[in-house]
Amino acid sequence: MTLLSPEERHRLDALTRTGLLDSPAEDRFDRITRIACRLFDVPIALVSLVDEDRVWFKSCQGLADRETPRATSFCHYGICQPELFIVEDAMADPRFADGPLVVGAPHIRFYAGAPVHAPDGHCLGTLCLIDRRPRHLNETEQGLLRDLANDVEREIALQQHIDTFRQLKASERRARAVIEGTRVGTWEWNVQTGETVFNERWAEICGYRLAELEPISIQTWLNLAHPDDEPASSEALAAHFRGETGEYDVRCRMRHKEGHWVWVHDRGRVFEWTETGEPLRMYGTHSDITEDMHTAQRLARQNRALAVMNDLVINARGSLDDRMKQALAQGRDFLCLPIAIVSEITEDAYTVLQVRAPSATGIKPGLTLPLAQTYCDLLIDGNDVLAIHHMAHSPHCDHPSYAVQQLESYIAAPLTVRGRLYGTLNFSSPDPRDAPFSDIDITFVRLLARWLSSQIESDVTTRTLAKLAEQAPGILYQYRQWPDGRTAFPYASAGIQAIYGVSPEDVLTDARPVFDRIHPDDLDKVGRSIRKSERTLGLWQHQYRVSKDGGWRWVEGRASPERLPDNSTIWHGYIVDIDEIKRTQLRLQESEEQLRRLFELSPMGIALNDYHSGECLAVNDALLRSSGFRRTEFMKLAFRDLLRERFEALREDALTGLKTAGRFGPFDANVSRADGSAFPARIEGLRIKNATGRALIWTLINDISEQRRAEQMKNEFITTVSHELRTPLTSVAGSLKLLASGVAGALSERAVQLVDIANRNTDQLQMLINDLLDMEKLASGNLSVLLEEHPLQPLVESAVAQLRTYAADRDVSVVLQGSDNPVAHTDALRLTQALNNLLSNAIKYSPEGGTVSVRVAETNGAARISVSDQGPGIAAAFRAHVFEKFAQAAESRRKNLGGTGLGLAITQAIMEQLGGRVWFESEPGHGATFWLEVPVADPAVTPT
Repeated sequence: MTLLSPEERHRLDALTRTGLLDSPAEDRFDRITRIACRLFDVPIALVSLVDEDRVWFKSCQGLADRETPRATSFCHYGICQPELFIVEDAMADPRFADGPLVVGAPHIRFYAGAPVHAPDGHCLGTLCLIDRRPRHLNETEQGLLRDLANDVEREIALQQHIDTFRQLKASERRARAVIEGTRVGTWEWNVQTGETVFNERWAEICGYRLAELEPISIQTWLNLAHPDDEPASSEALAAHFRGETGEYDVRCRMRHKEGHWVWVHDRGRVFEWTETGEPLRMYGTHSDITEDMHTAQRLARQNRALAVMNDLVINARGSLDDRMKQALAQGRDFLCLPIAIVSEITEDAYTVLQVRAPSATGIKPGLTLPLAQTYCDLLIDGNDVLAIHHMAHSPHCDHPSYAVQQLESYIAAPLTVRGRLYGTLNFSSPDPRDAPFSDIDITFVRLLARWLSSQIESDVTTRTLAKLAEQAPGILYQYRQWPDGRTAFPYASAGIQAIYGVSPEDVLTDARPVFDRIHPDDLDKVGRSIRKSERTLGLWQHQYRVSKDGGWRWVEGRASPERLPDNSTIWHGYIVDIDEIKRTQLRLQESEEQLRRLFELSPMGIALNDYHSGECLAVNDALLRSSGFRRTEFMKLAFRDLLRERFEALREDALTGLKTAGRFGPFDANVSRADGSAFPARIEGLRIKNATGRALIWTLINDISEQRRAEQMKNEFITTVSHELRTPLTSVAGSLKLLASGVAGALSERAVQLVDIANRNTDQLQMLINDLLDMEKLASGNLSVLLEEHPLQPLVESAVAQLRTYAADRDVSVVLQGSDNPVAHTDALRLTQALNNLLSNAIKYSPEGGTVSVRVAETNGAARISVSDQGPGIAAAFRAHVFEKFAQAAESRRKNLGGTGLGLAITQAIMEQLGGRVWFESEPGHGATFWLEVPVADPAVTPT
């Protein structure tokens, strides 16, 4: 048993006094949790009460369970906090990370609880929000959560106040019942004999003197009671006799001496019983509550009137006709009159715009009558509500409309639009009313007429604006955003169809179709700009793209925001198509940006000069680095200072080229540096005109020092390979082959192995040297190519035959499948070299017992040779490096499959020389297919 602290015991006592624990669900609390779920967009919201060992949910949205152990709950911590208790990510909080409510259902990741207090200040529990993903509440959202928790506290306090009030009221009534000399009537009734005793006040309530009612018995009361109230009274009495209620307590009507009904409150109790347990004698009170009941009825009617108006203001939807019909139906039900009409008055004509009436009346929209024959003629002069409860007895009974319409009861109010009489709102009946229309009825009709006037005026204004908007370019619109996130376009001109491809009706209650058509890259920016405008109430202006005819068009919007009383925001503005202007602007920006990047970031030196004066206008960093000048120094130089050796000759060539072709160069020359040295450069220039027509020269000065050094090193390396390495390597290779053949005598088994290894390495080195020499020839353009017409089938068969021994050594079969025999315009030797590279790679990467398939076909005007293997395929990460020099896949390096890593690079270079191409297809784990494509021969010139 847990020993509770005094403070915890007091808190639990306060919780018990509320009577909420284990009580049925109540809408007053469920309404708050529903609002919380919607407002904060969370799946779970709870009103939790923290008991001694459990947390019980008085209201629960999003959970099936009604309680959870206190020890593992978040609310246990929440009630200990003076303000909000927030856990943004339970998985990151050591108090909860491994808790059952986090790792198991409902998988809580976010918790925010606001403490809920009893009127005496003790914390009863929390109003909490729960989400299954981490969240963060900003200061505004925390304030909203605290406000909702305050509403929960008010509901709890209100209920306790009501209970206390009822107890005090009951005590007061019992005390007053026994006080003589009050204005309360008293009665005594012998239930068994019917003998009854009333005091004088009892009789006075019904307008009698007591003597007038003699002889008095229970029948006296029955004779005065309203027959409709007798069943409820009898049932209440029987329940008291059965002991089901502590007292007899009813409110009923009694007939007054003058014929009207008065309301009385009868209360009594059996104080004596017979020996057999039958009721014997009752005592009670009889109070006049007519005024109270009339006040309550008046208040109820007033509340109903307000509810009707509130419902119309909040829930009225649809067209103006729909809203008129809704108003007429609500008003007719409230006033209990069968005919409800909205009319338009034009000069002396009365036209029915909308009507709610029995079909027998024959009144329909569009019906037009002379104004003088309508009751509305009586209304115009007064310009206020006209209420007639019995026309035959009214001062207006001689009006011509009475003889024509024969309506006995009528109430109407004028409709005004822009300060002028527009028509009337009227309700009527052929039957008179028992009593005049009340001030509540009159006020209700007046308010309803004002609301309808505003709706009509809004519609008239909208139609006027729509006509103007039809002539305006783009869209004129109103965009509204509510605090709960809902958005709509209450008004949009017809131009919305041209901009967004939707109609005004499509977005009248939901703006999402418009946002669905905004370019995905622009959508977030548009949203941020709207949120900023909503927050600051600043002008909204934005350019973005929208979907149009399968493409995207640029539009520009501009709107002014306004905060409405319900805390929603409405923007008034326009949107126009700026696609042509925007695209021209973007092209200019892109061109300028590209030029700027080229100028600033180019590794090549660039200078901009005036064509006529030669003045240097700009120089990039690359040229400053190459020349060694500071920017201020370079801007003062002339080209004569940079090209001292050949300036005059180059100047004449450059001027001639600029005049005739608008450009000069390229030519190579030495350019002077700041330190007096020079560097080799390739120079060319271009004449342009800027936006103002000024003639300018772009001069490109490319420092080729590294290129010259690289060419020199390459030439030296090639020379070394050709003359210093290739010849002795050939001798070594020949000697090794002689040793292997036994010329020098039989070798030991170990020597044979060593010679074999040396042989293979020598062959590999010769292959590398040959490949390097081929690459050098290809790069320098010195590779000889002879393009002739060749049938491909014999070339492929020859290549396959050359590699059969290599394939057999690796236990791989090379199969030439059924193939075409196209005639290609190519170099047979170089094409065979490229094909051999593909075949050797396919054999090398094939598994033992594998098959390499070769096929020749003609496709799309080209001859294709395909080589397919059953190897491991090409990994996705290596695909981009397949044709790079010295590139080998990890599989090849790991298994030491040999090769120089130059074969495919050479193949690609050969195919470019032949005017063809090489490419591949591969799925990792399922082999690869490489193919060569060369142009087919022209049939018109191919020999037959």
